[in-house]
Formats: sequence, structure tokens, C-alpha cells
Amino acid sequence: MRLCLIALLSWLATMGVAGAQTKKSPAVETLSLKSGEDIKGFRLAQTRNATVLFVVQRSWLKKALPAKFDLFASKESDRDKAILGDYLKRMDLWMEKEQAANKPRAWLDSLKSERKLLEESKPQTQLMVLEFKNSEVRKYTPLQPAYKQLLLVALQQRVENIEGRPAQDLDAEFREAKMDWLREKISLVDRLPRFGVENETDWIKRKALFAYSREQGLHLQGSGELLVDARDNKKIDLMGLVQQLGKNALGDLFKDLEPGGGRAASSNWLQQAAKIADEKKVDAVRVTRVVPELSAGRMTVEDAIFARLEDGSLLPIWSGKISGDITQPRPRAEAQIRSDPRLSEVLKQVEKLGLGSQMEQAIKAGAATLELQAQAEQSFSTFLRENTRRLDGPPLGN
Repeated sequence: MRLCLIALLSWLATMGVAGAQTKKSPAVETLSLKSGEDIKGFRLAQTRNATVLFVVQRSWLKKALPAKFDLFASKESDRDKAILGDYLKRMDLWMEKEQAANKPRAWLDSLKSERKLLEESKPQTQLMVLEFKNSEVRKYTPLQPAYKQLLLVALQQRVENIEGRPAQDLDAEFREAKMDWLREKISLVDRLPRFGVENETDWIKRKALFAYSREQGLHLQGSGELLVDARDNKKIDLMGLVQQLGKNALGDLFKDLEPGGGRAASSNWLQQAAKIADEKKVDAVRVTRVVPELSAGRMTVEDAIFARLEDGSLLPIWSGKISGDITQPRPRAEAQIRSDPRLSEVLKQVEKLGLGSQMEQAIKAGAATLELQAQAEQSFSTFLRENTRRLDGPPLGN
């Protein structure tokens, strides 16, 4: 489930509101209850146990539905104490286990600092997360997709009376202030209350992401079935890309230059990743793979992060995929590749073999991949940053 909010934060930012109907649209979503009340805010998630999580502004609920506010505020306080107690117990067990495993002092200090941060954190004051059983809900009225971004920007800017204003008015207000709200970056995680651990799978994922953010994880990169530690292979694996062209002569030329010296690859890259992660005893492993699709004229970069379980298997946490056209000119990236010292001698041999056109295609493929890798890195960094701001944030779910 974590972050269903994150999905909302970046919701179709390219859609815009062009062509919106002339009729005024509400700026918030509405959850109409069978008891007669209308709850104004936005739906955060639909949980597995038939419960709707709905986010509202504390100030609005207190003014519009004071009885509901008192009821939920009382439940929220008791719930927060129970959740905090659970986190502190989990942190103590985690620290004991890591200490017994003789983990580095810096890592143990990170866990100690995080426990202290959890214990001393103060409840936020802007947003409340209300829980309703599906049986309590009469109707859910969502917003137009682009207006969800508008709502989140308004909440972040703490615009007054959002619940009583049309979306078009907020749009006009932001435009007058010369704010491009469709491109505005949003983070409301710190304004949400503490979330409890859903289950043990959720806790494993939280720990893995926290560990990776503190450099206690592993990043593997490669193409095909070859994976190497990113710390040992900072540059793109140009050799593997050329091999994908299916030219045995080129493959032989590049074989000795591959990271790992052309060692036998695993029959399954995921199994290989699990084996390496288990050997290094890390809690999290990220795998970034280059997938050539030369017949289609494109390159693809697949990115994923996993938690390592006690049995050595990998539990998926997040994945992304991005593709690019290799025929698009990329002079800077191509120049960067041509200046790679590993290629100087190979280029001479390629010329002798009369395989220059294949090499040119490989260089274009490599240039596209460099660009895609940069985009993938930015996407992953955003995901990691938003999901490690708080260990007690919304759960990732299964």
C-alpha cells in the first residue's frame, strides 16, 4: 500500500486540465456515509480487510463534524501509543539481532538513532487518516485525475477552505500566482500520522529500504544474465551490449573485457542476484538490468529492489521500466562511449573485420542506455527518498 499516497503525489502530472467541463468541479473527494455525513478529503487506500483509509484536514473535520472529530481524535491518540510501542519493541529486537551478527558500529548507531527519532517524534497537526468499513460507505465520489494533483498542491500550500471551493477557483488562484501546479513536487508524508506495521512482510520491506538508504544494501548492474556489483562496474557494460548484436566475432573480442572475465552466468538473473545478496549478507538488493531490443530499435532499462529473506530468497519491493529509441542522436553520450579506454584497441580490430556498422549500432545503443540509466536513477532516488523519510510511514503492503 505504501505509498498509495506516493502514487497520488505524482498522479498523471502531464494530463493537465485542458478540456475540463465548464461546470464547477469540487476540489476534494467525498466519502458519503450511510449514517448521513459527507467526509471531505481524498482516499488514500483500500486495505485488504475491506477498510477505506480516507485523509481529511484536521481543521475541517473539527469545524464541520465536531462529534466525529472528537471520536476519531480519541481513537487516534490510543492508536498512536499502541503503534509506537510496537515500533520500539521491533527496533529493540532488530538492534539485538544486528549486534549479535557483529554488524558495523556505524550501522548499529543508525538503528539507535532511528529508534530515538521514533520515540521522540511528535504527532502532526494538519492531516488525519480516518478508517471506514466498506459497509459504512454509501458512495465514494472521486476527483478527475488531474485535479488530484491540484488538491495535493493545495494541501501542501495550506490553502484555506479547500473543502468548500471549486477546483477551477484553485486552478485560477495558482495560475495568477504563476505556479505551475501540474509540475509541483509534493511530499505530504510528514503531515500524516504514524502508521502501524501491517504484517511481517511489511516490516521486512520497511527494514530493507531503511537499510539500503543507509548503505547497507547492494546494487547489482548488468545485461543479459550477467550481474556485477555496481561499485565494481561504474560504467555501462558496453561489451555485453555488443554481444547482444549476435556477432560471434565481436563477442569474442569483447569477452575478455567483460567485468568478471567472462565467467559463466546463472541461468536466471534473479537467482543470481539472490545468491550474491546471500553471500554478502545484505538486507536489500537493487538490480538494474539493460535489456537490448535492437530489432525494435530500442533499449530498455529495468530497475527493481528486493528484500532478502532469511531463507535467501528475494521479496519484491518496487520495480520500474523505461525504454528509449536508439536512433535518436545523443552526441554527448556517444562521445563519452567513444572515449572509453577499453574500446580503443577493440575499435581498431573492428575496422579490420569490416564490422563498423555493428559497432556504430552498439555505440548508439550504449548512448541510449546511458541516458535511460540516468532517468532510472532519478526515478529510484525519488522512490527511495519518499519511502524512507519515516520508518513509521504508510505501509508498502504485499
